[in-house]
Amino acid sequence: MDKTVLDYQSLDTHSAVAYHWRVWQLTGLLRPKSFSSGLFIIYSIVINTLVTLLFPLTLVIQLFFAHNLQALFENLTITITDIAANLKFINVFLVRQELKQIKRLLQRLDRRAIQVNNPKELEVLRRAVATSRTGFRIFAGIFIIGTILSCLRVAFAKQRELLYPAWFGIDWHRSDVAYVAIYVYQLIGLIVQAAQDCANDSYPPAYLGILTGHMRALELRVRRIGYPAVRPTAVNYESWRISVYNDLRNCIDDFNCVLKLHEIIQKILSTACMAQFICSGTVQCTVAMHFLYVADSNDLSAMMLSLVFFLSVTLEVFIICLFGERLRTQSEALLDSFYGCNWLEQLPQFKSNLLITLIRAQRPTVIFAGNYISLTLETFVQVLRITYSAFTLLLRTR
Repeated sequence: MDKTVLDYQSLDTHSAVAYHWRVWQLTGLLRPKSFSSGLFIIYSIVINTLVTLLFPLTLVIQLFFAHNLQALFENLTITITDIAANLKFINVFLVRQELKQIKRLLQRLDRRAIQVNNPKELEVLRRAVATSRTGFRIFAGIFIIGTILSCLRVAFAKQRELLYPAWFGIDWHRSDVAYVAIYVYQLIGLIVQAAQDCANDSYPPAYLGILTGHMRALELRVRRIGYPAVRPTAVNYESWRISVYNDLRNCIDDFNCVLKLHEIIQKILSTACMAQFICSGTVQCTVAMHFLYVADSNDLSAMMLSLVFFLSVTLEVFIICLFGERLRTQSEALLDSFYGCNWLEQLPQFKSNLLITLIRAQRPTVIFAGNYISLTLETFVQVLRITYSAFTLLLRTR
C-alpha cells in the first residue's frame, strides 16, 4: 500500500473538537461510553445543580447588595459573563443531536479524502484540525490567566475577600470554616464554569475552521477535474470523458455533503453566536465603566482583572468573525474552482450537471448569528462601534 495512504488512514477531522467533547462529557452534558445511563444522569444533575445553577445564582443575588457603583460593575461583569456562558451551555445541550450528526458527516468527508488520497488536500485538513485545537488552547490560556489573577487578588488582599463577589447567606468574614468552605466551592465552581465557557466560546470557530478546511480540500479536488497528468489519446478519449464525468459527480456529492454540514452548523451556532455578541457588547461597556472606577481607587489587581475580561470578550467576537470571514472567502474560491475545471471538452451531461451546481454555488456560504447578523470582519467593526457609542453614553451619566 502507498505510504501516503498509510500516513493518513487515521485522518479524523472531528478530532478538531475532541477537547470540547471531553469538556462536555466532564460537565455532564454528553454521556461517555464508559458511563452507564443512570450513573451519568445522577452525575449530571449533581454537577449542574451545584455549579451551573447555584454558582450564577449567588452572583445575581449579590447584585442587590452592592454598596457602590464600583462593586456593582465588578459583580455585573462576572454575572453577565457567567449567565451568557450558561445559556450557551444549555444551547449545546439542546443541539447535541445535531453535534452527533456533524460527526457522521465529517467521517463521511474524511473517508472521501482518504479515498482521493491527494497530499495537498490531506495537509489542508490536518492544518484545519491543528488550528481548531490551537484555538481551544488559546481560550483555555485566557481562562487560566483569569482564574490565577482572581486567586492572586484574594491572596494579596488586605482583608478577607472571596474569589468573586457573591451572596451565601452566612457571615464568612468571622468564620474561618465558612470562609474556607465558600472559597473551595467558588474555586471548584470557577474551574468548572471556566471549562464550560472555554468549550462554549471556542467550538464555533472550531466548527467553522473544519468546515472551511473541507471546502478548501473540495476546491483543490474540483480544480483538478479534466486536467490529467497524461493527455488521453484518441483511442481512450471517450472513456476518459466518462471518467471525468464520474469525478464531477463525486465532487457534487461532496459539495452536497458540505452544504448539509453548513446547514447544521448554522443551526447550532445561530443562538450561540447571538448570545456571544450580546454578552460581549454588554460586558465591554460594563468592564470599561468598572475600569474607570477602580482606576480612581488605584486597585491594580482589579484593573488587571478588568483588562483581562475586556480583552477576552473582544477576542472571542473577533475570532468568531475572523473564521466566519474565512468561510465566506473560501466559498467564493470554491465557486471559482467549478468555473476553473476543464469543462470545455466534456460530455453534455457533465456540462448540465456543472451548470446546476454553479447555480447552487452562487450564494456565498455565510453563518448568521440569530439568523440575521453575518459573521464577518465587517460585523466585528460594527460591534466595536456600537459598543463605543454605548460606552460614551454611559460615561456621560457617570
